[in-house]
Amino acid sequence: MRQNIEQLRYRVGDAGVMQKMHVVKPRVPFDPEVMGFLQTLSKKLLAFPAARAYSDIISLGFWCRKASLEQLKKTHSTNDFLLGRGVAFHIAPSNVAVNFAYSLIAGLLTGNANIVRLPSRSFAQVDIICQLINLALDEHDVIRDFICLVEYGHEREINNALSAMCQSRLIWGGDQTISLMRQIPLTPGAIDIAFADRYSLAIIDADFYLTAVNKQRIAEDFFNDTLLTNQKACTSPKLVVWLGENKELARKVFWQHFEEWLRRKPAPEATSVINALVAYCQRVAEDPMLKYVPSATRHIFRVEVKNVTQEMLGNHQGDGLFYEWSVDKIDEILPVCGEKCQTFATLGVSNNVVEQFILRHAPKGIDRVVAVGQTMNFSLHWDGYDLLKTLTRTLSL
Repeated sequence: MRQNIEQLRYRVGDAGVMQKMHVVKPRVPFDPEVMGFLQTLSKKLLAFPAARAYSDIISLGFWCRKASLEQLKKTHSTNDFLLGRGVAFHIAPSNVAVNFAYSLIAGLLTGNANIVRLPSRSFAQVDIICQLINLALDEHDVIRDFICLVEYGHEREINNALSAMCQSRLIWGGDQTISLMRQIPLTPGAIDIAFADRYSLAIIDADFYLTAVNKQRIAEDFFNDTLLTNQKACTSPKLVVWLGENKELARKVFWQHFEEWLRRKPAPEATSVINALVAYCQRVAEDPMLKYVPSATRHIFRVEVKNVTQEMLGNHQGDGLFYEWSVDKIDEILPVCGEKCQTFATLGVSNNVVEQFILRHAPKGIDRVVAVGQTMNFSLHWDGYDLLKTLTRTLSL
């Protein structure tokens, strides 16, 4: 294995840690020393001056706070005797900055040693988080053997070597990456956890929105759900569904407030603007009923639709393109709730309404229902997996 991984670039950990990772003893979930390390990391994330420019880093810092972790432990309380599986090999997505950190933390909280392939794209957030993890490890040396964060290209021999080491492999999409990684065998007792390409949507009750007094906060929340990642995250709504009586007025006011919020942000990259325009032109050539809705900012490209398909959303590449669909009943959105539908972000729509919709139709998709502003909030329940149970062994005594 040593020869196969010589090309690894270590951001956290080193070759010595990697070489002995297979003999590291797994821990129980929510191990006190792991919890202490994460609390130290949280303090550093929240206090580091350069991190304040990145709301996703701040969210990560809040997620790792002592109170947050204790609540997570309480939520996942069980009488089962659980131990980490061993080594978890994480392949992080290339287009989302902080996903790798949440995946790592899930591995740590479930008692595993972790090898994480970092995003191939350059992100300032990755640099900051890696720097602060190293500083936190200086105060928690006992956790050092549990973390290797590495960078490498598309060398199959490295993937082969790391896959041979692990007891669980977490593949964070897209579908092509999953297909390629599944061609690389694991040891007989190891498991794959694949997070396929997904899409998400927002459902807004127009009448509720019009009476909301915190419209600027809603605009900020919607930004964090969508354009913070340029809609590249599976959790980012690509479609906005409008319910209620006063849909037209609500749409007008909603986007006015959102555009006002966007004026505080840097101008979008020219490639994003062009990509959204090209995507619209390709789509309108197939469906002339699509209607472009002019915006006061180049950050967004609004398209009013009369009908939406899974294919439209599955091929959506982000870049500020928003489909808008006005419906009379929530049941009308069933056609887009296939297995690739991940998250409903709701505003003014009760969980009971969504629950009854799911019970009536039993769609193959919809793994999460959260409020607008919370789509990026990570949980140990993700894409239908209970990561606490999946990343641990249950011992019968």
